[in-house]
Amino acid sequence: MTYRTILGGALALLLAGGAMLPQASVAAEFELKMQFASPDGTPWNAMDRRFAAQLEAITHERAKVVFFPPNSVTPFKDWLQATGSGLLDIGFVWHPVLPGKFPQLELLTLPGLAKNQTIASTVYWRLRETYPALGELFTPEDNVVEIATFVALGAHIHSKSAIETLGDLKGKVFAAQDAAGVEVLQKLGASASVMVGPDAYLALQRGAVDGVLCAWGWVNNFKLNEVTTHHTLVNLNPGTYSTVMNRDAYDRLTDDEKKHLADLLPVYFYYNTTNGAAQAMSAIPPENIHTFSAADQETLATTMRPMWDAWVQKADAMGLPGQEILDEAVRLMKLYDQN
Repeated sequence: MTYRTILGGALALLLAGGAMLPQASVAAEFELKMQFASPDGTPWNAMDRRFAAQLEAITHERAKVVFFPPNSVTPFKDWLQATGSGLLDIGFVWHPVLPGKFPQLELLTLPGLAKNQTIASTVYWRLRETYPALGELFTPEDNVVEIATFVALGAHIHSKSAIETLGDLKGKVFAAQDAAGVEVLQKLGASASVMVGPDAYLALQRGAVDGVLCAWGWVNNFKLNEVTTHHTLVNLNPGTYSTVMNRDAYDRLTDDEKKHLADLLPVYFYYNTTNGAAQAMSAIPPENIHTFSAADQETLATTMRPMWDAWVQKADAMGLPGQEILDEAVRLMKLYDQN
């Protein structure tokens, strides 16, 4: 079944569900607490509102989603804990801020493996069918139900001054969206540390860092274009993330509502991937977008390769066939990229 078939089916289900909604409004039976990931006017904010409206429609208005401003209830890094405890009912989990908790997903963050987030997310879903352990992300103690898990856009370098060669990285200080990015930058002679989007903005604004290695989604949703001028396309280690729901809140849904909630996955994915990078790049002058030379790209690939081998060893230690999974990921990435 193709991605378009899945998407078309999901859209049809949503439209059919909307057609069956009662005409008269009814009082909500319960509220679902949700915190925005980013401010009004950003793509993530619009996506969260769209998701909430779809969820309310699925429950025929039994549920009402109540929103809180970004970081007002919990900081980015504590979102999983806040959702599991019931402080929020629906949460967003950026896996890289919880190092070591999601070793399976470190496969998808390997620098140089994924060229495109749509393809990478599709490959991940396919891999989960063959290797179910790749989808065993949350423990009973987390007290959450996974709604959707995706691979983010690849990370690029967004900086105050131009980074046009690998040599330009030496001696500079960067924020990075995950530990894999930190490792790559350090191998190339830069200093780096993991930061979430709002912290990276402040660090850039205060001059504490020279740039940030992150996906275009951060540029959009955390307004990094306000504090950076130059953008170097390297398409390194994308991050991964999940939308989760408090298990107790999830159990208030009927079996039919839970099935429709699962149908939202491809639609949610569709809206989160189509326009993010294009929006972020639309106003950037072409002369401020840079790429490395072929020689620098080859050096970068050689620098990254040991990280692939390290993931295989980590997967083997978990009882997974690490090299087999990595080889299958590479095969599927190439297969989907040809279509």
